[in-house]
Amino acid sequence: MYKTTKEENEILTRTGKGTPMGEFLRRYWWPIGISAHLKERPTFIRVFGEDLVLFRDAKGKIGVIGAFCAHRRANLCLGDVERDGVRCRYHGWLYDSDGQCVQIPGEPPNSELKKESIRLPAYPVEELGGLIFAYFGPQPAPLVPRYNFLVGEGEVYITIQGFQNCNWLQCVENGMDPVHPSFTHGGAWPDIMSTEPELGFHETEWGMVYKAYRKTKEPGMLNYREHHLLMPGVSCGGSGGRYLSGAQAGTPVSAARWSVPIDDTHTMLMRVRFKPSDNPGKYEGDPFSKRWKPPQEFIVPYKEYRDSDAPVLGYPIPPLHFIEDGMVVDSMPPIADRENENLGPAIDDGIIKLRQMYLREVGKMQRGEDPKCIVRDPEKNKEIVIPAYEKWVPESERNLGKTAAVG
Repeated sequence: MYKTTKEENEILTRTGKGTPMGEFLRRYWWPIGISAHLKERPTFIRVFGEDLVLFRDAKGKIGVIGAFCAHRRANLCLGDVERDGVRCRYHGWLYDSDGQCVQIPGEPPNSELKKESIRLPAYPVEELGGLIFAYFGPQPAPLVPRYNFLVGEGEVYITIQGFQNCNWLQCVENGMDPVHPSFTHGGAWPDIMSTEPELGFHETEWGMVYKAYRKTKEPGMLNYREHHLLMPGVSCGGSGGRYLSGAQAGTPVSAARWSVPIDDTHTMLMRVRFKPSDNPGKYEGDPFSKRWKPPQEFIVPYKEYRDSDAPVLGYPIPPLHFIEDGMVVDSMPPIADRENENLGPAIDDGIIKLRQMYLREVGKMQRGEDPKCIVRDPEKNKEIVIPAYEKWVPESERNLGKTAAVG
């Protein structure tokens, strides 16, 4: 029986600088903000445990630099954005988008304190599909993958789905687990029967894909899901089609969710939904206008008695699939103790293969090779099509053969 060791779990979950997974994740571009939101004010962010400030200067150039001023360590998120960068609110030191200090008010020209010698950490930034991506790894940087859900013809909807009080890998693994919808999402998706699905997992050029058929309450019909995991941690599926009128017409809708490590025990979920131009459907009763907002310590001993003298026991879960996922994933330890799991070789085949793939690709990175899903060829990056979707099919159409993403 497969067991993840404590040592392997440390490799898989720790994202700080110098750790194997931390260095691996830094080889990829990560979404850190939404372009339309970044206007005249800076904002404080944290990625891989590093405190940073995100801003757009008055010339329109975006900067991601160290959060704390090199003078007295005030947080630059309180500063003012100007033509040439962001100015510290405390004593007026000015930094450009490369982290270079360009002005120290009050110091004479002959001062031994030279602005040219002062530079904060700074990272490359690109905008694509309405998202702001940053790269935290060594040069030369790869290309930002031009997935169809970012650059394809159609409508793109962007949301920060929520923030999880847990390690990034727990969020990623939830997306590569086709068994849980039958039991976790009974409130959101009552048409799916609480039975084990028929499964198939395959590795692709970009990561992994699972196919899953499960019975529905309509005789003779199956629910079919084709769901991809794109390295380093992008969950790509099509359940958003459930909320689309005319969802069976045209190219199916898809969505992608990045599990962005804030630090080792907190994760930001960034979601993009894509409705291709030939799909005439309209979103109705759109649940994605809501967001998973985890309550502080929502599972603590005797919580109901802390809140009331006449408590109603239990933990109600709103019937929205990403809230159901969020509450269950946050119910685990902040960093799951995988060495204490008992995995099934059939039901957890995807989880096992996913962890083995991560460990293998980390090894490739450590040998100086590009890991899976690093894109450097512009010809290959014109548009990468990921066939992720959900649909309802007759039982006669069941087929668990291999499907690979194409680009």
